[in-house]
Order: sequence, then C-alpha cells, then structure tokens
Amino acid sequence: MHQIVVQHRDWFLGVLTGLFGDEPTARQFVMLRDGAMTAGCISDKAEVGETFLAAVEGILRSHAIGASSRTDG
Repeated sequence: MHQIVVQHRDWFLGVLTGLFGDEPTARQFVMLRDGAMTAGCISDKAEVGETFLAAVEGILRSHAIGASSRTDG
C-alpha cells in the first residue's frame, strides 16, 4: 500500500510541476495537501479546508508575482 501511495504522490508532484513550471512550488503544494489530509482526520474538517484554501491562495499569489517579475525583468 505504501508503494502505491508513493507512486501516486510522485505522479501528482509531476503534474503540479508541469502546471506551476517549477518543482519547489509544486512541492509546497503537495506538502500542504498532505498536511491537510492528515489534519482532516484529527481536526475540524471545515477549519482544515478553510486553512488549506487560504494557503493555496497564498502559493498561487506568490507564484503569479514571481512569474510576473521573471517576465518583466
């Protein structure tokens, strides 16, 4: 079972790396998702969902600002 989870996680990281265009941002997203899944099992799911969405918005905002500054300069 562990190997299946690792394979899926590697695939998901690859998909996100392609979407974001860089691996560090994709790894941040995967780590947040992993943490949200774990927290959802032991904490209030609604609160975890809200926190996860706020963190994802921050990543997307940061990524957009970084991408904009790379194309502007």
